[in-house]
Amino acid sequence: FVHFSPVFGGFTMATTSAHCTIECSDQPLDLCFHPTRPYIVAAGLVDGTVEVHDFEELVEQNQKGSSPVFASAAGQDSDDDDDEVDTIVSSTKVHSQILPSKSSESGMRKAVCRAVQFSLDGSTLYTGGSGGDLIGLDATRVSTFSAASKSPVKWTCPIAAYGKGGVQVIHEFKQNNDPNASSNMELAEEKLQNQFRTLLATGDELGGVRIWDTRLLSHEVMTKGSNGLPLKRPPGCIHSWKVHEDYISGFINSDDGYTLLASSADCTISAYDLRMAMNPNNPIEKVVRRSDDQEDELLSIQLMKNGRKVVCGSGEGVLSIFSWGTWGDVSDRFPGHPASIDALLPIDQETLLTGSSDGLIRVVQIHPNKLLGILGDHEGFPIEKLKINANRNFVGSTTHDQLIRIWDARILQDDYDHDMDHSDVVQGIGTDYGQVDATALLGKTEKAEASEEEWDDMDEKMEEEEDDDDDDDGKDEKDDSDEDSDSDSDDGGNGKSDTKNDRRKNRLKTEREKFYEDL
Repeated sequence: FVHFSPVFGGFTMATTSAHCTIECSDQPLDLCFHPTRPYIVAAGLVDGTVEVHDFEELVEQNQKGSSPVFASAAGQDSDDDDDEVDTIVSSTKVHSQILPSKSSESGMRKAVCRAVQFSLDGSTLYTGGSGGDLIGLDATRVSTFSAASKSPVKWTCPIAAYGKGGVQVIHEFKQNNDPNASSNMELAEEKLQNQFRTLLATGDELGGVRIWDTRLLSHEVMTKGSNGLPLKRPPGCIHSWKVHEDYISGFINSDDGYTLLASSADCTISAYDLRMAMNPNNPIEKVVRRSDDQEDELLSIQLMKNGRKVVCGSGEGVLSIFSWGTWGDVSDRFPGHPASIDALLPIDQETLLTGSSDGLIRVVQIHPNKLLGILGDHEGFPIEKLKINANRNFVGSTTHDQLIRIWDARILQDDYDHDMDHSDVVQGIGTDYGQVDATALLGKTEKAEASEEEWDDMDEKMEEEEDDDDDDDGKDEKDDSDEDSDSDSDDGGNGKSDTKNDRRKNRLKTEREKFYEDL
């Protein structure tokens, strides 16, 4: 069920009425949006279930100007069923193993669904469980309400992870089989389709990385060979490595699909050359490169600046920035978050959202490094996941409750209409998640107090040091410097900066000013 909620006055960038929350039957550990249906979101729950929700009716109801109900925000129950929208499309129990547990009194625990991911074409919903199994569901069936009892499971791989670890991350990407192929429009459509193949990467809680060709996965997946012994590598798995000592926290890949990067909680990232991996005689040193120990857990990873920079979120609240191809050590560090950065979500090539364990979704610019503002707040609950939908209008987030929070991300778009009607937005400190403290939204906590002036001082320092960044990668850094100069100097000759991110920051500033005027 969905409860309408007000936004956080002028302190957040989410200022339209499309902000809503979706209540799942249990705590969601991961979420993903359908690649072509922008209002379909899937969630993997702590009880091993996969739920799919459709929140289109909710958005339409807001856009029509209907009166939202804020009773739940005030801690009061509402008996009016019209104030709730049933968004559930399907609920499928996929991970049902009973696993041994040292922390449980009974010595046993139920499996959970840790990872969900729609395929790039939207035909399959991949799920990974704490029991180490990887399952493919028919995405069309689970994304369409039906009373049919036929199982949506297309195939199951019960041994997708190393040892007894669970599947932690799922990442699908395309690999160019013929990088030198011409892009001539007269090229046969069939040849174009064969130019790319789709691969699936999984990372587990023991640090294992596996690459899968989903065409080789079937409904009946063998776990033992003809000699009765366990298979060294399960069917469908074309590459497998174990170089990390802690769980895999994220994946990114190059445009051609021949380089895969993995971040890990063991304080390192690893780079896999999939072209070299095609030759089984190549030593692992030629296939896998690993960074130096960063002495800080790397909890998230994203690719920025047109593939030239790799940004990792760390346990100490620092954005660690690597230059592509230079994996030994970071080329830049962007401190300032008062708590760990568990989720990263790119908005464009120089702007991303950070989800921190202090509960704030921040909007951050990379090179020059700046804090632009706050998109949302979870009132102290750590943000576990951040995803954006197909039309890039909504951002979904999860934390330690049963809700999927949907944030209106249209304010991040450059064509955002600031004069749109916000009559149904409640301006004030009180929200459905309690009282919002202004200093907390700016990142001030008992652990680390960073005022806006300190952020600005940090920005100036970062900009001064930017020219010295990546001495070992001069050409790439020169390209970055040129791009930043082009993107950050659109002043029309009047000496005033008016870049896309400046306009985003000004929109946030305008909303804050409106808040104080209301006070």
